[in-house]
Amino acid sequence: MQPPVPGTLRILHLSDTHLTGDGALHQGTVDTTAALDALLERLDVVEGVGLVVVSGDVSEDGSPESYAVLLERVGGWAARHGAALVTVPGNHDLREGFRQVLANGHVLGDGGRPLMHTMEHHPPTVPVWGQSLVAGRRVVTIDTSVPGSGHGEVSEDSLGRLRAALADDSGAPHGSVVVLHHPPLPAPTALHEALRLQNPAALAEVLRGSDVRVVLAGHYHHHFVGSIGGVPVLVAPGVANDTDVIGAYGEESAYIGTGALVVDLAEDGTLWSTPVRVPVAGADQVAVHHDADAVARIIAAVGPR
Repeated sequence: MQPPVPGTLRILHLSDTHLTGDGALHQGTVDTTAALDALLERLDVVEGVGLVVVSGDVSEDGSPESYAVLLERVGGWAARHGAALVTVPGNHDLREGFRQVLANGHVLGDGGRPLMHTMEHHPPTVPVWGQSLVAGRRVVTIDTSVPGSGHGEVSEDSLGRLRAALADDSGAPHGSVVVLHHPPLPAPTALHEALRLQNPAALAEVLRGSDVRVVLAGHYHHHFVGSIGGVPVLVAPGVANDTDVIGAYGEESAYIGTGALVVDLAEDGTLWSTPVRVPVAGADQVAVHHDADAVARIIAAVGPR
């Protein structure tokens, strides 16, 4: 891959690692730690990465041990490459375990240096929130998870924090990057549609006319591109598996496979991304399948009330 142009921030965008603390297989089929290791090993040749983003569903079980796996693997990769590391919770994450290991999700700063945190206690009802400065870009993370549910929402408190952050015109000469889990985009399957971000219009209102250059999201386990409020949205492939986006709409299937996005963001806001898919043993075998009845039961259990 070509090295980034001078002044460009190269972002390695991962999502949906679904790591487990005890090594249990995701959906009974995928060793997500092995998938992450294979992906990071392949990506080791990518030059000039200044920021690594993990846009949610870091963990499958919410255990501190699962977040320690991410810190060791992805944190180690970022530190070796001199890159910042930012992550945010998704609907499978538990805020208690996330905060215990990853604090507010802004783990490494410019040059791969550890960031200091006060480690103040927050109850799990309070969304995780953070921002940091990387290569002249303000990186803001928004926790769209809803405890006990699978859908996403940007709380009024998070909207207010984002509005205030974007109104601060000091220190971020090259604009802002927003990271969240649930994409503010239509979904490819009935299950993901039920579990999508519920208030994208509220987010669009804050983003419109701002200095945000890109929104990075996950959740759909497949690469998508769209926009909200005039801002590009890039959805990363899933590390854990790859959603079958052309299957029957009312069913849910995913294939064994892992991938990431390499996103280049120039100083003038020019943006381009390169999907990277890494074959793994058993590739293109079905990792999970739910028929329409099973999908309906899942929606009833974890969809919005």
